[in-house]
Amino acid sequence: MADVALKEKEKVRRNSILPGGLGFLNVCPQGNAAFKAGDFPTAIGHYTAAYIADPSNATYPLNRAAAYLKLGKNEDAERDCETVIRLDKKNVKGYFRRGQARVALQRLKDAEAGAWCLLAVDANAPKREIPQTLIAFTRIWDELKTEEERWDVLRQIPATRLPMLFKTSLSASILAAILRSLRSALEGVPEEPERTLVVRAYMVNLPRVPRFSTVSMMMSADERADAQVVWDLLGRSRGDGVEGEMDKRKEDGSRSAWGCH
Repeated sequence: MADVALKEKEKVRRNSILPGGLGFLNVCPQGNAAFKAGDFPTAIGHYTAAYIADPSNATYPLNRAAAYLKLGKNEDAERDCETVIRLDKKNVKGYFRRGQARVALQRLKDAEAGAWCLLAVDANAPKREIPQTLIAFTRIWDELKTEEERWDVLRQIPATRLPMLFKTSLSASILAAILRSLRSALEGVPEEPERTLVVRAYMVNLPRVPRFSTVSMMMSADERADAQVVWDLLGRSRGDGVEGEMDKRKEDGSRSAWGCH
């Protein structure tokens, strides 16, 4: 039985990895695209392949748990959430989705107990001030240990303030780190509209930071490739009317500034 399971996992891994040397880096975005399209079984397959390739990353079982919940496979969702919590004890969404699974399984006492864990994690989360200067941003950024913590800081900074925040001092390392966090934010929670709005605003406004074109060229090829992944995850703006058309033009200009299509 164990041999059959291993063979099945290997089959999923082989089928999900694309040619061209990109490997499992493509799998999570494909899973998110399938999730957004409502094709949850396919999403599960991609998340499984990504998790097999990188079992230390809590994002993959967290996303797979969301897909399992959509299919009503609540025991599988709970098991994935346990994996998430084991990998990252401060992962709020891991506790939340585990609670959803337990409620669906009519295990209300277990769900209530898990809710207290969720409250404890949230209560212990450090309350950070929104950085007003590059020095303050760098100091806070250097203290953060997880992508979720970095995202929590980024989402509180209005994207339109980025040119004023960084002025002429944006470095390639900070730009690459922000880009990595934006990608992680989208890959981590594919069904959360707020993240999409914030990430899109960042991708549109970062090219307006002074010296952006020079700084972006100093990033490595892999770091610049993250920009294309983020734009692919975002998709094209679908606004209507005059404002929608203006947003599309701004986005097209920003994509070009990033060197993306």
